[in-house]
Amino acid sequence: MKAISIKQPWASLIAHGIKDIENRTWSCPKKYLGQRVLIHASSSKPVFRYSINQYDIIRKSSQSLIFNCTYDGFPKGAIIGSVVIADCVQNHPSVWAEKGVWNWVLKDAVLFDKPIRDVKGRLGFWDCNLDIPINKSDD
Repeated sequence: MKAISIKQPWASLIAHGIKDIENRTWSCPKKYLGQRVLIHASSSKPVFRYSINQYDIIRKSSQSLIFNCTYDGFPKGAIIGSVVIADCVQNHPSVWAEKGVWNWVLKDAVLFDKPIRDVKGRLGFWDCNLDIPINKSDD
């Protein structure tokens, strides 16, 4: 299955179904539109920049996420969930969309019960050859 590495806290916000846009300088290849991909939380240093509207959405969604978003409590270097890439546009109206870049529209996020740790990420889409269930109920 294909995977994409995303910095924290964005990876966890996507896996929790809170962040519905992934911003990239490059357009998502058409062959991945409509496809489910794994979310890899990269091991790089987290980025903590939120608008007031974004922070309010996080606050309303989960108090534990607020703590993690403030104190860097997210897993890193791990596969944490999956998501479907529904579309790729520019200037999406979502509060998560940045202007001047490509906005990948995400849907049907799945957060895994346990992160699959010690997975090295890569740039762009990459093949994850681990046997990973994509639904929460799968063991």
